[in-house]
Amino acid sequence: MKTVSAALFFALIGTAAAAESCPDELPGKVELDFGLAFHYGILETDQALCGKLVSDTEVWVGFAAQPEGKKQMIDANAVIALPEANTVQQYTLTAKSAVGIVPTDSQTLTDTTVTQEDGTTVATFKQPLSDNGLTLTSNNVYLMAKGTSNNLGYHAGRGFVSLDFETNVISSSTGSTEAPMTTGATESGATPATEAPPTPTPPPSSASLQKIGSVLLGGSLLLIATLTI
Repeated sequence: MKTVSAALFFALIGTAAAAESCPDELPGKVELDFGLAFHYGILETDQALCGKLVSDTEVWVGFAAQPEGKKQMIDANAVIALPEANTVQQYTLTAKSAVGIVPTDSQTLTDTTVTQEDGTTVATFKQPLSDNGLTLTSNNVYLMAKGTSNNLGYHAGRGFVSLDFETNVISSSTGSTEAPMTTGATESGATPATEAPPTPTPPPSSASLQKIGSVLLGGSLLLIATLTI
């Protein structure tokens, strides 16, 4: 009996789905009075939070989450953008000083960017809703902060905000479908054309299966270890 590996099977039927990127425009926005705004939206297809921090000064910026009712900085799960290092990474806040800002072992952010232009700072990220032991919902406590320079340290600008995950949902760019086009009438006396039923295709022989496997293994970019014959 001849079989094809699972990786080759999925490559043939094309069922692998690519993750969806965050759009440039996000539906939700919260803003603090010291010149820091957070634009956000929930990407339902990927169960992820799309976030964009915008500061009116060139400084490091941060966003963090705590469980419901825990309105404090310590132990928060944070996302911090460092412009000079060109990084947007996840941290655990174990103390109020810089030594208590510890990178998490699991870095799960995608779509990360940080740019500075015309005196402003913009940082973007995409974060799974269930991440590093914390599930992000509208009930969480959220924090925003920005520094006085690009060097991570004291942040006079900080505050707590509430986010609305139910209203600010991002529609999938690939999830919509169109109904098939139908005609409401036919011409009198016209006979609809019919097509002969297709001739069944015989199953491929052992030789053809071997040929398909060798072509894919030689030309595909997929890493397929073996083709079992």
